[in-house]
Amino acid sequence: MAFDTPKNYRNLVIYEVYVRNHGPNGAFADVEADLPRLAGMGVDIVWFMPIHPIGQLNKKGSLGCPYSILDYRAVNPEYGTKDDFARLIAAAHRLGLKVMIDVVYNHTAHDSVLVRQHPDWYHQDASGKPMTTVPDWSDVIDLKHPNEELALYLITTLQMWAEFGVDGFRCDVASLLPVDFWRRARAAVAQVKPGVIWLAESVHAAWVAHRRSVNLSGLSDGELYQAFDLTYNYDIWPVWQAAVLGQASVALSGDAALSGRHLSRQFHQAALRGES
Repeated sequence: MAFDTPKNYRNLVIYEVYVRNHGPNGAFADVEADLPRLAGMGVDIVWFMPIHPIGQLNKKGSLGCPYSILDYRAVNPEYGTKDDFARLIAAAHRLGLKVMIDVVYNHTAHDSVLVRQHPDWYHQDASGKPMTTVPDWSDVIDLKHPNEELALYLITTLQMWAEFGVDGFRCDVASLLPVDFWRRARAAVAQVKPGVIWLAESVHAAWVAHRRSVNLSGLSDGELYQAFDLTYNYDIWPVWQAAVLGQASVALSGDAALSGRHLSRQFHQAALRGES
């Protein structure tokens, strides 16, 4: 955990919501109506997958992926308006619930408002065209960090949402951005709203190693904890996988711990070679 993370964060119950599929209309109003049930279940935080407009250029499927974002500062009109989201937040707060939103700062949609205004903020191919650094993610293009103007835009956007009422940020593939950016963002948001909760989607250690091998950003879970309260703890993934396959003890104590660490290294090396 970060240096100032409250220890009670270890016990938080986080409930993920995909507005599009939550309720008959796929709207903020459906989620708002369901909040009493979530509170009754013992939920502490309602985490919203991206609430922003979805890019249409090179989109995947007929509806597009919510992680291909058109505008970080707007809401998807299919879900409702900003006023609708504000009412939802207020209703959640009355029930003692906190609201977390997804932050996707590694990439945007191909037709993002940012690419039209600032094409130089992106990774570019040999012809100068914005590109993704992850070929499978064909519906997005990658922002290029570090960049001072980009950092200011993204951080002020976070501050805007914190002032709007959001209580936490789940940061998509946070490992792919510089840790200095996240430390700076955490401090800046705390100036407008103390106590915001930061959850990092970390990535497999093998992918971190691969990113670093091609001179791209790749942060370990330990590095992320400089700025985040919670991560996905992918650093233990190979040991967990080995336990599921019956190749390591779940207890991982004594000799088993040494065996687990050995298996962890084996799985990391296999992943780098592209083996299953």
